[in-house]
Amino acid sequence: MGRRKLDPETKAEHYRRNKKISRKKYYGKTANLYARHPWTPEEEKMVMEHSIPDSELSAKIGRSIKGIQEKRRRLKHEMAEKQEA
Repeated sequence: MGRRKLDPETKAEHYRRNKKISRKKYYGKTANLYARHPWTPEEEKMVMEHSIPDSELSAKIGRSIKGIQEKRRRLKHEMAEKQEA
């Protein structure tokens, strides 16, 4: 008895469903846990240093994991734009 082969369309469906479940499980831990508030320079510095895992940083600064990752992406983008100019 081997594994049954799935057609590519079904395989893609399974992949998307499992990815969604994993993402929800990981990000759901901190989503909507903290109130929105402006980013401070100290928080931005900690996000860019990336010296501790995002899950620990989330609890430390009161931000969601997704929010931390998005802020890091935006800060990197801003830095790249400044270097180009």
